[in-house]
Amino acid sequence: MENIYKTIDGKLFKKLLAYGYKGLVEDYHLINDLNVFPVPDGDTGTNMKLTFESGLSAIKSEERICDVASEFARGCLFGARGNSGVLLSQYFKGVAQSLEGKTFATVKDTADAMVSGYKMAYKSAVNPVEGTFLTVAREGVDSILPQITDDMDHNKYLSLLYESSKKSLENTPNLLEVLRENGVIDSGGQGLLSIFKGMIWMMNGKEMDDLEISHGHTETQTQLDLSLFNENSTLDYGYCTEFLLQLLNSKCDVNKFDVDKFIEDISKFGDSLIVTQSGSIVKVHIHTKAPYVAIEYAQRYGEFLTFKMENMTLQHNNVVKVSKRKNIGIITIGYGDGIINLLKDAGASIVLNGGQTMNTSVTELLDAFDRVNADNIILLPNNKNILLAAKAAIEMYDKSKVYLVETKTIQEGYFGLSMSVLTEQDPETLFNTIKENSKLIIPCLVAKTTKDALMDGVRTLKGEYIEYVDETVVGSKLMRKDAVLEMIDKIENIEDKEMMFIIYGQDVSLEEVEDIKAALEDKYPYLEIGILEGKQDVKDYLIGVNL
Repeated sequence: MENIYKTIDGKLFKKLLAYGYKGLVEDYHLINDLNVFPVPDGDTGTNMKLTFESGLSAIKSEERICDVASEFARGCLFGARGNSGVLLSQYFKGVAQSLEGKTFATVKDTADAMVSGYKMAYKSAVNPVEGTFLTVAREGVDSILPQITDDMDHNKYLSLLYESSKKSLENTPNLLEVLRENGVIDSGGQGLLSIFKGMIWMMNGKEMDDLEISHGHTETQTQLDLSLFNENSTLDYGYCTEFLLQLLNSKCDVNKFDVDKFIEDISKFGDSLIVTQSGSIVKVHIHTKAPYVAIEYAQRYGEFLTFKMENMTLQHNNVVKVSKRKNIGIITIGYGDGIINLLKDAGASIVLNGGQTMNTSVTELLDAFDRVNADNIILLPNNKNILLAAKAAIEMYDKSKVYLVETKTIQEGYFGLSMSVLTEQDPETLFNTIKENSKLIIPCLVAKTTKDALMDGVRTLKGEYIEYVDETVVGSKLMRKDAVLEMIDKIENIEDKEMMFIIYGQDVSLEEVEDIKAALEDKYPYLEIGILEGKQDVKDYLIGVNL
């Protein structure tokens, strides 16, 4: 049953956000498929979904809309993944700033907040591109501002916003050539529309069903040194306890279960409490020194579907178990066991595992900054989709000086490190050396396409091997070996180059790589070629050619 909402308070805003997440959950595969690039590369839908999920996990308030908005925006920022996730987090940062100090929001307040949101997102983008999420966020709200009246309710406002944003989204191919060439709309704009769609579901009284939201503790797990909690230790920090509780009619009246009373009671046993209910399932997160008390209380109402308990004192002891603080620490990002080992061998202190469809988050970067334990940190993202998250993390971090080498590919990062003398003790000099060396490589790649596409004037068919030279598509071939050889031939002045390295993926045989090397050496006898095992997925060949 539809309710009419003239104003929105914290509790209602929290519910709207949860339904917005539901819209993303339903559509994120569709959003991923709108990716115009024929090779998976940090899928927009997945990144937006995980970013939004992190925002919901951070909400602890529900009275004042300003508090809910602030906590959600902060959670989004810490969990932001990829450029689309960072833009989304910045959008909600602007929304939160506009709502600061407000207990509730009128329609005009909400519209003003969305204007503030898109302005913040534009500001965060180094080179804003029209025909993207930014355009849909801006045009969607700007076009309906003249229609807003004092007596308008949020039901009408969201309906107008949705239709206006949909019209803007449908126009994105006219603003961005790559969308027009491939016959698709912008994926980030579709993500925003999916969020608005979910919010309208709430306004229309649609049931949430069994929506599951993962709350907290999504960071990469590391192996703990169990010896750091022994017979002489004391439990200073208690246990992080999480469980899914299936309510049972044999223990309570499920339809009359009072989640507020449950929260009031279980909060007596610990802190950092997060409780959410989805149908007959209750999710609980609590920090407590006596988990058995919380467990016994919860079992009055049902039984556990999943359960996790971690010794936070042990975790704390592992965090503080660090070596003497270094002058310089180098952090970089890679994927595939071989590539990770190559980057470590080249001198990286920490290599974060950031795959092509799972971009490294701000939280993971901040954790790495702490773990490297250095006065000066040099960061190489090695992926253009991580640059915004890297910049956001650096802006938030004040414990060390962080230098950003804006590498967009594994090849640039590997060459920048491997060609630098990493014993240099002056961080500024070392940073400049790595940065300059990373620019001395032409990054090339060959990967199998997952769809038909038109890129840079080159038509490729699903199942072919696409050829990139310095981010530009130069051709495609049915056979992988043929694609590599053709791509190298198309590199400008290749006959004058002296050095090349080939990083081959998990689906490539060493025999194939050696055949390619032999063919290239026969054609270009002065070209020195190195073969490196990367074990990466998606991109079969990552090749660097020295300028």
